[in-house]
Amino acid sequence: MDTLTKEQRDILLDYYFECANQQESRIAAELLQNHQGAIEFFSKLHDSLSPLEHLNTENSTNCPDHLVEKTLAGIYLHSQSNNDEPVSVTQLKKLLIAESEKVATKRPSFWKGLAETVGVAAAILIASGIFVPVSRNMRAHAWQTACQANLSRISRGFTQYAGDNRGFLPAVATKAGSPWWRVGSEEQENQSNTRHLWLLVRNGYVEPKAFTCQGCSRGKATELNSGQMAKFSDFPNRRYISYSFKLISDSNKAVYPQSATPLMSDANPIFESCLKTQACLSKGEFEPINVCEKLAKINSYNHRAKGQNILFSDGVVRFTTQRMFAQNDDIFTIRDLNVYRGNEKPDNEADIFLVP
Repeated sequence: MDTLTKEQRDILLDYYFECANQQESRIAAELLQNHQGAIEFFSKLHDSLSPLEHLNTENSTNCPDHLVEKTLAGIYLHSQSNNDEPVSVTQLKKLLIAESEKVATKRPSFWKGLAETVGVAAAILIASGIFVPVSRNMRAHAWQTACQANLSRISRGFTQYAGDNRGFLPAVATKAGSPWWRVGSEEQENQSNTRHLWLLVRNGYVEPKAFTCQGCSRGKATELNSGQMAKFSDFPNRRYISYSFKLISDSNKAVYPQSATPLMSDANPIFESCLKTQACLSKGEFEPINVCEKLAKINSYNHRAKGQNILFSDGVVRFTTQRMFAQNDDIFTIRDLNVYRGNEKPDNEADIFLVP
């Protein structure tokens, strides 16, 4: 059997539990087409866990305490016999087989033994059923936590920068009507909202890898040395930044907010269709986007539209499904505007617009 790496096994597990991102899903699909080891691993995983899909926990009766204790004791002993390796579903299945074999050796009390085995099987399935949903969401929660840590680091960078620059947020000079979406553009003129954030990287306030959310399928966390950072005036491309920042169209008004208002969040989902492939940048065009009912409600794709982490100006980072804040202000849109061409700006500072 072709050997799988630990990373490949993790990807296949995430794929099975439906918590893999788009890139991981593509890798898993390729492995399952061409890699014999992956095919066998996935098949065994399915054979071990598929019985849990038919378990109806809502209508199940409570398992007797003595069977639960017996099951847990058996699991513990089974784990000890495997050199203290973590208890897996495969090990639980082996334990169940062992219990079944015990029944066959107890002819005089066959039916009693069968009842005991059924009880043990139920206990094992129930115990497994508790942990499988946890496993399914474990990676997603880890991404949320790592994302919050990233935004906390960036928040400290904002605070330090403001302290060194008369209370201002990082901001570069922009012309009226300039685009805010051209991340990675090599034009001398500032044509992206992320050039403001790049000041934090270039001046050493925040490490570049903090700007990539692990839950974002297009993200590419990487180390950039001081020489590389010095020659760039912006993040190299969208893969290096998966967050959206408050639109700053006038550097003279980029004062650090006194009240707690949203400063950054996971990537604005409205513009992902255009920006995720860099197609707009390569053509030098921004295809107009009409904010339909779906786009008006959807959450950031960074966390599979389950919600977004938002960094507020008071340093608080919160994961929420909410897009509306003070006075029903949607952080991903400009008030009363439905069509976007990539150079819009709010009429007033109270209308928060996080881009790109």
